[in-house]
Amino acid sequence: MKDFIEELNLKYGNKYNFLKLLSVVYDEKASICTITFLYPENIQTIPIENKEEIISFIKEKLKLYAEIKIKFKKSFLDEKLILNDLINFFKKNKKALYPYINLENLKISKENLNVNISVILNKDIYSLIDEKELKKEIIEYLSQNYIGIFKIIFLENNELLPNEIKAPNVITINSNRKRYNVEIIKKIIGTDILPKPEYIKDNLPFKQSVILAGIITNKQQKVFTLKKGKKAGEEKTLFTFNLKDTSGNIDCLYFCGKTYLKVMENLPQESFILCLGNIDRDIYGKIVYKIKKISLAKPIELNPLNNRDENESKYVPVVLPQIFARETQENLFDVKPQYDDFILKNNIVVFDIETTGLDPETCEITEIGAVKISKGEIVEQFSSLVKPMNLIPEKVQKLTNITNEMVQDAPNIKQVIKDFYEWSKDCILSGYNIIGFDMKFLTKEGKKININFANEILDVMIVVRQSSLRVTNYKLSTITKALNISLIGAHRAYVDAIATAKVLLEMHRIKN
Repeated sequence: MKDFIEELNLKYGNKYNFLKLLSVVYDEKASICTITFLYPENIQTIPIENKEEIISFIKEKLKLYAEIKIKFKKSFLDEKLILNDLINFFKKNKKALYPYINLENLKISKENLNVNISVILNKDIYSLIDEKELKKEIIEYLSQNYIGIFKIIFLENNELLPNEIKAPNVITINSNRKRYNVEIIKKIIGTDILPKPEYIKDNLPFKQSVILAGIITNKQQKVFTLKKGKKAGEEKTLFTFNLKDTSGNIDCLYFCGKTYLKVMENLPQESFILCLGNIDRDIYGKIVYKIKKISLAKPIELNPLNNRDENESKYVPVVLPQIFARETQENLFDVKPQYDDFILKNNIVVFDIETTGLDPETCEITEIGAVKISKGEIVEQFSSLVKPMNLIPEKVQKLTNITNEMVQDAPNIKQVIKDFYEWSKDCILSGYNIIGFDMKFLTKEGKKININFANEILDVMIVVRQSSLRVTNYKLSTITKALNISLIGAHRAYVDAIATAKVLLEMHRIKN
């Protein structure tokens, strides 16, 4: 449609260069195509003769066997609407930053079509963003719905402590967790804690009101001064340390008031403590233990992991597959596509990976995304970022949109490859050009932990080449376009995997 607007202006000497396409909606049942254009607020109205000229051009150009309705909507640069849309942008596209964005830290000023927006962030949060890239994304997002000249400015402000900003909801994975016994020596912070902690390993990634115990190391403190609100001028101290038990370790945060400041300062390194708190994310998106209560303690079971039963020693998965979320609500009256026996009688896992480079011998996996097809339907999804041993090159970050910050707290490839193997081992493994690329990485990483991917392999690119589909090349983007399959967000493993699965289904669809 952008080409269409360019043609419109080419024909009429840029007479309509102020127009922007807002939406095209086709109601198949009513056979009506509604096209909505935006025009800037500094134009009072569009004359009737101009509207008729545009409508005539559209009908001649599109040649649809449907009624065409044209709407013209003025783009009002309403400041409240723009700010609400900006918050919605962070909610949809920047979930790690969204908890720290609200109307209080967004400032806007407007002069004619020029709109200046200031985004005020805590210093620690500000240090995480790619300012240039984020500005570009925000401007592109707002420009879809408004006609204006947007300028985005990021500012630092440390008036709020990071923990005073509400964190996003987290998912708790329920399982039967074992506890062991400790003896409380002395309460340090807060009231009594039941002396039965769980194992650190069993409580990842997220959970509320968790009791853990272990030895503290690397204790540090940092002082904040509140600059506004009822407690303006009050100092508050953040203590950070690592807590380690026999199953693993976790970084801890405790925001300390004056009451317990001396106690925390005098708490020795290598102390064994019992804690109550929430396992959540810090401002960097890293998994941490946010502590509310602390007691000095000592373990009663010297090596508690040795006393765990057989079931507890089994491998605990890190990546849990989920039920596939359908993109559209199913209509009972829709005729479902029919597939051949190959699709109906086999379970197929269609996967894709992102890597730090093209060489399987030297490069590493940074993401695995996959879906499972059963009886002709996509039923499950598997997706995880992977933390590589080495940094992701800058050019690869730009291509895949996977940054070093995003994978900082992701599981390692040994954990992810184990979970992927268990999920896919009884299925045909499929993907786009996987024989020449993805399977080489998968096989290499599997061998490192004695896993052999002996699955039957089906390369969708080969299936397409053997089909009657005629295209200029066999890139996945070309194939999806030819088949009218969405590939928005290409070069992310999960997106590519879903698109490839749809291509595979279409190749085995029975044409009526």
